[in-house]
Amino acid sequence: MKEYVTVFTAQKARQLLKEGFTITDIKADKTDDDHKRSIFIFKNEEGLLERLKNEH
Repeated sequence: MKEYVTVFTAQKARQLLKEGFTITDIKADKTDDDHKRSIFIFKNEEGLLERLKNEH
């Protein structure tokens, strides 16, 4: 099991934070040529992967 989960949108990260999941880091998205986007690193807590899978 992965220790961390990467989230690529601020909207999704905000939802997860409101639901009580723990963010561990915010990093610049190296694939963004404009250097404006960020990626959000969450601790892989119980229910997080299931929560993300249910979005689709």
